[in-house]
Amino acid sequence: MLVKAKEKQISFLFQEHDPFFEIGCRILEQEHISQMLPYIRINQRGREKLVYQADEETLVSLSDIVPAFEEKELVDLLCGMIFLNMKVEENGFLKKECIWCKYDNLYYDKGNGCIKAAILPITGELRYAEGASWYGQFEETMTSIASYLPADGQQYIKKLLLMLKLGELTQEEALARLQHRGGSVSGTGRWLHEHQKDIILRLLYHGNGRELEFLIDGEDFLIGRNAAIADGIITAEYSKAVSRRHCLITRLNHKYFVQDLKSVNHTLVNGIMIPPYELMELENNDILSVGDIEFRVTTSVS
Repeated sequence: MLVKAKEKQISFLFQEHDPFFEIGCRILEQEHISQMLPYIRINQRGREKLVYQADEETLVSLSDIVPAFEEKELVDLLCGMIFLNMKVEENGFLKKECIWCKYDNLYYDKGNGCIKAAILPITGELRYAEGASWYGQFEETMTSIASYLPADGQQYIKKLLLMLKLGELTQEEALARLQHRGGSVSGTGRWLHEHQKDIILRLLYHGNGRELEFLIDGEDFLIGRNAAIADGIITAEYSKAVSRRHCLITRLNHKYFVQDLKSVNHTLVNGIMIPPYELMELENNDILSVGDIEFRVTTSVS
């Protein structure tokens, strides 16, 4: 595939025939992805050529406008990049790798407040010059946008990208974390509501005439007896077998997992002891034992 870029235009000339090309074109036409640059098809000596045009007055080069953005606008752009990945993959046919996410070839729509990119109707990963990968280009774009954030924001994005690369974080979880930092994506509220229904975890203890309840709806929830650091505090009046930092409950891909933090009296799920720092999934009606405190686990959708 040959790629040429000039002002307000990116063209792709396909060297090989792709049997799924026509299907991809039909899907893109049906999806009406608002962040996609419009394109025209040209037959050039029997080969397919797609020309993506950014000729609307509201479209400007992303690299030109980013330096003038405030912190909130920058986080919104980062949200927009991740949301675009999710939106493209929603149909189950196209992959995020068909987004041409090279920083210098992205545009910003001032009218709609969003990034616009070339999205190609192919099922495989795009080939960039000099052996660069799709993820490498995506990471470069995210890093370039984040470079205008304060130092702590830059470090946060760097960590987020590493977790995505290692598979420790899903696109949905990364987007949720950016939204937690104040980011948003224009016009996606309904879509996100339908695709990101949050699971609330409820832990309930009854014993010795006492009751203790924890409601968990965030990313990390630390249980222990140290009131200064724990989210779920179990004081000595409930138990003396609970460590200062006993266990950590983490939400990953809309599921909850617990890991023991090398506590003295261990953490168990349904009577099975969890080795220190290993993750074990928590499901509805499980029994979570934190030392000698037994919680009944229930889940609900917010």
